[in-house]
Order: sequence, then structure tokens, then C-alpha cells
Amino acid sequence: MESEEFTLVRDMVRAFATRHAVASADDITPKSRAAAQQALDGLGLAELRRTTPPAATAQECALLAEEHGRLPLTTSLLGTVLLAPELLRLLGADEDGPRLTVALAPDLRLPGPQAADLRAWDCDGAEAALCADAEGTVTRAELGSPTPTADLLRSARQAYAVGEPLGRLAAQDRQRWQGYALVVVASELVGAARSFVEQSVEYARDRVQYGRRIGSFQAVQHLLADATVLVEACASATRYAAWCLDHEPPDRALAAARAAKAEVNASAVEAVYAGMQVFGGIAQTWEHPAHLYLRRVLVGATVLATTADLLPALAAPEATR
Repeated sequence: MESEEFTLVRDMVRAFATRHAVASADDITPKSRAAAQQALDGLGLAELRRTTPPAATAQECALLAEEHGRLPLTTSLLGTVLLAPELLRLLGADEDGPRLTVALAPDLRLPGPQAADLRAWDCDGAEAALCADAEGTVTRAELGSPTPTADLLRSARQAYAVGEPLGRLAAQDRQRWQGYALVVVASELVGAARSFVEQSVEYARDRVQYGRRIGSFQAVQHLLADATVLVEACASATRYAAWCLDHEPPDRALAAARAAKAEVNASAVEAVYAGMQVFGGIAQTWEHPAHLYLRRVLVGATVLATTADLLPALAAPEATR
């Protein structure tokens, strides 16, 4: 997209997020979820990665995922709008048919070879799912009953592989797919962590204890300064990885994406923990949205790959990755 066009799309996502963000867990109802998803679908974002070349770059999609993470939204942007269309595009498959999301392993990591037990992830509005296993074989999966997840904003369902494989990704396309998926998920976590730290700073400016605003206390200042540094480290690593997806060979882009997800897994969680300390007791209540951010980053840190999964791959010689 041209820069002006992308700015309009980003502003459109921001306006949508402001209208449909939930204020507390009590606002998350089937009716509100359906209304928000219908509104998101109406934005036409599913076309961003369907064509070859795509209408939006990986960097632009990462920035939109970051924007989506800034507020508590129940909508499926990652699974149905960004990830499933990209998998179809890389596979060169026919795009007509039901609305799709992606299917992962039961622990929400990347599936192993010939995975059978699956979980459709981020699946509001989806009618089926696509599963790309570790060898690049792509299979269609039917959706089953809802399955619980600690992230109250995101839906997950059991999924079952059906029929013959739709195809198999070439080695470079498999690397592109994994790198893109890691970057998109990491970007949303960056948005969530950044937003929550900003809210913590605003709270520290207003909250008064012992006759003084808590933001004047050096211990709180240090806590928020450290959290801000962590968020910037996440953002820098993730945006560089997104740039690599557009400009570097697939193997280097995948290495950058793994490094970014490993950084985000640790730093986004630590930054949100810091914000929770600043908010204090109110952050522990059901009515306050703080736990929605914490749940999102805790679950997101395990989605696709944990740091323990990623570090050995990064340490391996380049030729074996």
C-alpha cells in the first residue's frame, strides 16, 4: 500500500478498536463478540494478503496486529484476517469457500508432523481451519466444540483434520509462513504491552497515596522506566523481523522472527507485570481490564513457540535451521 493508504487503514482500525473495545470481562458476551466481529469483517481487511503480490506488506500487517493488541478486543484479526489468507496464498490454493482460521497443536504451538489432535485458534467467524504441520503439509480441519483458554478475549475450538492434504509448502514458503506467523503474533503482544504500560504511566500520574502522586516515587519511576525499555526492545525486534520478511531471504527472515518472538515472550510479560504492580490492588479485580492484558500476553507467549522452543533453533548452525 502507499503510505497514505496505509495511514487510512490504520486509522480505520483504530476507530474500530475504540468503538468495540471491552471495558471489563463482564462486557464479553456472545452478542458483543458477534457484533464486533461483524464490524471487523466489514472493514475488508481479509483482502490484505490474498493476492500475489499482497496488497499489504508484512510490515504493514504487523503494524495492524500491533494496533489490534492495544485495546481489549474480542475480534479474530490474526487467525482469520492475517494468517489463514497468507497460508492459502503461499499454498497457491483456491480461495473460494468457507471463512478459515488456523489450527495449532493442543498447547497452541506449531503442530508437529501429521498432527491429528488440533485446536482452531482465534476462530470467531470462522467455519473451518487450516493446519500447516512441521513438514509444511497443509490440511483442512473441521471445527468442533469450544475449548477453554486463559485469554478471555480470544476464542479457541477443537479441530479435526479431514480429507486429503491440500498441498505441501515448499521449504522456503514454509519458512516464510512460520516467520510471518511469529511476527504477527509477536506484534499483537507488543501492542498490548505498550498500551498497558502507557495506561500504567497515566495512572501513576493521577493516583495519590500519602498525599503525593505515586508517579513521584522513585521506585515507581524506575519500575515504569524499565517497563518502557522492555516494550521498546520488543517493538524494535519485531519491526525489524517484519522488515526482514519483506526484504531478506526466507531463512534470515525466519531467524529474525524467532529472535523477535523469543524477546517478546519474555519482555512483554515482564512489562505487563510491572504495570500490574503500579495499578496495585485494583488490577487484581475482575472488573478492571488489567487482567485481560495479562492473560493475553501470558497466553501469547506460548502461542506458536515458547522461548524454550526458539532458543535452540536460534543457536543451531545456520545451515541446519
